[in-house]
Amino acid sequence: MTKPGIPVGSAERPNRANPRQRAQRAETRERLIEGAIRVFSAKGYVNSTVEDILSEAGVSRASFYAHFAGKAAVVEAMIENFAPIWQPAYVELSTMPHDLGQLTAWCRRNVALYRSNQPLCIIMTQAAAIEPDLYWKMSAYQDALTDQLAAGNPALAHLAHDKAGRLRAALALSQIDQACYFLAIRRWQEDPEAGVEAMAAQLHHFLTTEAARGKSL
Repeated sequence: MTKPGIPVGSAERPNRANPRQRAQRAETRERLIEGAIRVFSAKGYVNSTVEDILSEAGVSRASFYAHFAGKAAVVEAMIENFAPIWQPAYVELSTMPHDLGQLTAWCRRNVALYRSNQPLCIIMTQAAAIEPDLYWKMSAYQDALTDQLAAGNPALAHLAHDKAGRLRAALALSQIDQACYFLAIRRWQEDPEAGVEAMAAQLHHFLTTEAARGKSL
């Protein structure tokens, strides 16, 4: 098992290629990732093989292993590509007033983000459930989100060093992730707006009580 944030098998080779070769290499890598998304979406992560990805992407085995050590490494690349899409939402949350109306709107946007990236969300959830390295990589992002909350709001600055506070933040962030997943992917509620409001109320409770703790320290 590797430490959080350490790549789980991406091929590491010196890059001495010219610009055209680098562009071709990047194109092949993208074809493999897109092909893997289609394969994993159709068959599920567990039931998919490297051979399935090669067939779907139209890429040779040698080319695949020039980019990735295995299918878990392809999902790692998906996680890295997805991060810039969802991270701005948490930058916004870190500086947002703890107003229930604004938090409700934020939760609604977050659910919509999950829904618009449904295949990726399903694949990452499936893979992280059985690949320890991917689980730890996603956990490392959660730690970074806690740091973002601490940096963005002086009342939450204690989250940068308070172990108990970081645990509470990790639990709250996990609940947000799970709620978004169920609302967007599994259609958990017949009335999704009720689910959004419940998620916002829970987030509001965490932020306001944690801010109060921070002011008392």
